[in-house]
Amino acid sequence: MTKRNIMIGAVAAALTLGGTAALAGAAGTSGSTAVPSASQTMITQKEAQNLALKAQKGTVDDIELKTRNGKTYYEVDIDRQEGDVDVWIDAYTGSVLKVEPDDDQDDRTSGSANSGQVASSVKITAAQADAIAIKHAGGGKVSDNDLDEEDGSYIYEIEVKTSNGEVEVKIDANTGKVLESETDNEDDGQDDD
Repeated sequence: MTKRNIMIGAVAAALTLGGTAALAGAAGTSGSTAVPSASQTMITQKEAQNLALKAQKGTVDDIELKTRNGKTYYEVDIDRQEGDVDVWIDAYTGSVLKVEPDDDQDDRTSGSANSGQVASSVKITAAQADAIAIKHAGGGKVSDNDLDEEDGSYIYEIEVKTSNGEVEVKIDANTGKVLESETDNEDDGQDDD
């Protein structure tokens, strides 16, 4: 009977220590989550531009603020003699996420003067545009958020995943007005009967 009591005590101690270690580990990692807290602020486009130019020498051609899979970043297009590149800069930490060859060099507008115009033409943040798109879609989760220039105006093109499919919403980056939306139902094209 004593061996049994010792064994039960040892198992209980192991479970207690294991649970304490698990809780301590969880508490230690709670501050290192990739999702920015509400109090975190984004770096400016100018800061993103400077960080991109430290990573890759050249001339900035364009800067876009994007959100994909919950990650917000600046895509900085840099013209170089040895080939143009896109540098992705984390919008909250300023770290370089990726450097890749620029695959759409022909549709650029002229020079780095364009990047200065973005700041004055965009009054709605990516997070605000996400909230507008989610409300317009009737709920859901943003899967993609691109800030693009169309006819001299900046437009957020946002994809919202809903229980009924995907909703693509275009929002004026200056006013927050929904300009266009399109719903792609998941069952479209799947009816083989």
